Amino acid sequence: MNPMEKRYGLKSNQDPLSLDHTVKHIIEHASCREFSAQQIPESLRGILYAAAQSAPSKSNLQQYSFLDVTDSRTKKKLCEWFPSLTWAFMAPMFTIALGDLHRNRMISAHHGYQYNAHPEDAFMNAAVDSALATQALIVAAESYGLGTCPISQIRERIEELATWLDLPDGCFPVCGLAIGYPLSTSKRISPRLPAEVVVHKDRYQSPNMERIHEYDARFNAAVGEPKPRYPERFGLPAISTWSENVARQTAVEERDQFRLFLKRRCILS
Repeated sequence: MNPMEKRYGLKSNQDPLSLDHTVKHIIEHASCREFSAQQIPESLRGILYAAAQSAPSKSNLQQYSFLDVTDSRTKKKLCEWFPSLTWAFMAPMFTIALGDLHRNRMISAHHGYQYNAHPEDAFMNAAVDSALATQALIVAAESYGLGTCPISQIRERIEELATWLDLPDGCFPVCGLAIGYPLSTSKRISPRLPAEVVVHKDRYQSPNMERIHEYDARFNAAVGEPKPRYPERFGLPAISTWSENVARQTAVEERDQFRLFLKRRCILS
């Protein structure tokens, strides 16, 4: 099937042969949650991190770090905290992307300056830098035939995680990333919202709910009904859909300790 049709679940006039090799890999991205036991050579790991560090960075401030998790004790602790994610932590490669304001604070002090970056803006820049570097790492890994899956759930135990990893003030976890050779070559590509809902021309347009509901139907036809979010709070829907889950998840204040962590250790510290 045409990669564009896989991505949107819609017919496309795009000639698949016109897609650049890298673009085709990006469009056909699917998260991988089952990895083989094949290990990733150190030389390749170095290449992947070099690709990550080649991502754009705001003013070249490079306000991010990666924590390459290889210690068996740390992997065991992560599995204890998040038992449903054992498959991710035990992947051949697991790294944690960090927003890192600490390094530049140290650089400022070294040169005799008082660090006075606007706290919220600095946080935004560090989070975006980290996300861009993580995406570059994902693209690089998949170009070598590896599978990847970002893990945001690690922020649910952010205080414990920061203590265990010796994270200094100004350094915060953004997400984990599991990397390895896929156990299967088949991909389950989740359709995305139609471009007309996401790409706006000159002025922002309010979302068309009819297009959203059409997307719900395409999503369910392609990958099946998603698992309902928070059934213990909202019950089971007649039909589980992407938009129903969006509404449910955003009706709950998740990870409230993350906000407190940032206030105490990053933004106002």
